[in-house]
Amino acid sequence: MIRSKLTYYPFVFFPGTEMAHFDQSDNYWLPSSVEGARAETKKTYPTLNLSLSLSFTLAISMASPNLVKILDICEVAAAYDSTKSATETILSPTFFELTYLRFPPSECLCFFKLTDSNPTFFHSVIFPSLKKSLSHALLHFLPIVGSLTWPPESSRPIFVYHPNNDSVSVTLAECNGDFDRLIGNGIHEAVESHPYAPQFVATETRSPLVVLQVTLFPNKGFCIGMAMHHAIFDGKSASMFLRAWAYTCKYIVEKGEAPRLLPAEITPSFEWKSIQDSKGLEEAYINLWATMGKRLESGSDSNPKSVKPLSKLEVQPNLLRATFHLSSEAIKKLRESVLRYHPEATDPTKRLHLSTYVLACSYVLICLVKARGGDAEREVYFSWSVDCRSRLDPPLPPNHFGDPIVAHHIVSKAGDFMQENGLAIIAEKLSASINGFEKGLHEGSSERFEMLLSLGPEVRLLSVAGATGLKFYNTDFGWGNVDKVELTSIDRTGAFSVLDIGNGSDRRTEIGVALKRPEMESFASFFSNGVEVMPLKQI
Repeated sequence: MIRSKLTYYPFVFFPGTEMAHFDQSDNYWLPSSVEGARAETKKTYPTLNLSLSLSFTLAISMASPNLVKILDICEVAAAYDSTKSATETILSPTFFELTYLRFPPSECLCFFKLTDSNPTFFHSVIFPSLKKSLSHALLHFLPIVGSLTWPPESSRPIFVYHPNNDSVSVTLAECNGDFDRLIGNGIHEAVESHPYAPQFVATETRSPLVVLQVTLFPNKGFCIGMAMHHAIFDGKSASMFLRAWAYTCKYIVEKGEAPRLLPAEITPSFEWKSIQDSKGLEEAYINLWATMGKRLESGSDSNPKSVKPLSKLEVQPNLLRATFHLSSEAIKKLRESVLRYHPEATDPTKRLHLSTYVLACSYVLICLVKARGGDAEREVYFSWSVDCRSRLDPPLPPNHFGDPIVAHHIVSKAGDFMQENGLAIIAEKLSASINGFEKGLHEGSSERFEMLLSLGPEVRLLSVAGATGLKFYNTDFGWGNVDKVELTSIDRTGAFSVLDIGNGSDRRTEIGVALKRPEMESFASFFSNGVEVMPLKQI
């Protein structure tokens, strides 16, 4: 039963997106030998070794007062194109989008370092190029220029784009904050990053789908902050839009004109009609949201057709944020560790799904549960989401734009995470859950969704934002690749983030966590106890 006027939304882990997916690549079942393993931090605490009697002092980069000054708020419309229709576009959400109809917006920050620049160059060249390229990129993403609404006469909400009226809000700001600390991996106060995320303003009758903020750090760099409606953006869609914008901008900077076409992988497909609702999930989610608003927020007077996202959770005071890295060698060592406890997995018929994503999540989970401590008999839930693009029949194209994800979860005793073979236990549970997809990807999904939303604060629910393979770090607007990506939503939801970074032999998995100081100290210790710490090699 969902409690009335809940102020705790434990399942809202996607903001930041949470952009959570299971990546289905690299299903390993044969052992592989490795030498060593590494996790990466930068000037955070002394180098740690593998000794069990580990001790260290946690050094925190404290935020100095930062002045974020709003310089302008402008509206950027899609560029005119005579080949495109001038009539309004209406897109009807599928049961995927309806699942996350009123989730708080996802937030993502991308920091770009400028080695040779000044405010004059930024305001005369960079920001105008960002606006011009955004206008041209939006031609390929017209539905997100519009809004989400629920007409009074309609039985369901719709996405509507009006070519003569709709645009994307872009805020221009300037800040005197410590840019070098923000792009590093040192531990700092979580609230320090939030002024660089744009304000997402929605009403009960209309909600934007994306808002942007560009913040200049004079003579240092700039940050692009995105807030995205979860009813149309998953992690892959968010990455697709960001990289398409960056590709267009770099093209304009180098060639003086906008590209007519985008590369196939970042050209979105809004063909949603092939998605079949054989289980009646659309009606189930519409009915769920029609009643959930008054249960979660304002009681019986709430509008059952409201499209206003649920209020964002506040960032807890004294919350710290840190970034850790697992090298490809560390992932191999984690895989080898799991297989030592599951020798039967060498049989191809008993395959374990030990992708980088599964191993990284399993490792982070055992570190988080150990850091929290407490009763070993308590239940711990872990919820993550599955990218369904390739799993539907017929499958969706890889460049499908929308939110085609479904939530899944596992439950285990806290003591399972704390055992010596805790990594193997949790990885096997995740693998078994993935194997269960064959019985039905959407089996019990609406009931699971409502159950997870109903969990109260007394239940430990862990969740993940992001995924491997999203390519956020492969973003260059023309002045250099992104230096740091931060999913700020995890500061509110309690999720941890997973992204991949680097290419080839330098490929790494980046883990973001937001914890109170005692838990951060414990987590850092447990995380480092299993892998060797090395300095971060900047890309």
